[in-house]
Amino acid sequence: MKAILQACIEVEERVSEIYQQLVNHPQANEELREIWQAMADDEIRHAQRIRQVRERFEKAGVITCDLTLEGAQELMARADAILLDVQQGSLSLDDAIYASVELENAFLATHLGYAATGNQPDLQTMFKTLAEADREHTVRLKSYLKRHHDGNGLVPGEEGKTS
Repeated sequence: MKAILQACIEVEERVSEIYQQLVNHPQANEELREIWQAMADDEIRHAQRIRQVRERFEKAGVITCDLTLEGAQELMARADAILLDVQQGSLSLDDAIYASVELENAFLATHLGYAATGNQPDLQTMFKTLAEADREHTVRLKSYLKRHHDGNGLVPGEEGKTS
């Protein structure tokens, strides 16, 4: 379990790094910078919450759970690819927003999956809370797109499209 929760912490921190770098996207307006900064801050808080749960389990001697590393590893691989695109400056503003929505949707699915399979009530509660935060991030990004993206909003099926 320690390895799984550590992987979750690392994914949260990596995604925070992505959002922190997107704050400086040259085409982002102040509202979008604030959205990404808030999301970066939230991801750091999520990592800290997972750390706290991990430490409680370690102190209590809980060492097993029904979670697998696969979901966290998939998220990390996708986050690494997006981070590389961000660092290289190869994402347009729209692609950066779509990548953010894609990440949050992937987080939502993984967190809900972990909540459903975790055999510890603390894990289930934590992952449900994280999933709700993911949903709120997605709603906020889609709201921004609806108001600022040429009047058409987010085009269904285009969320994961990146350069």
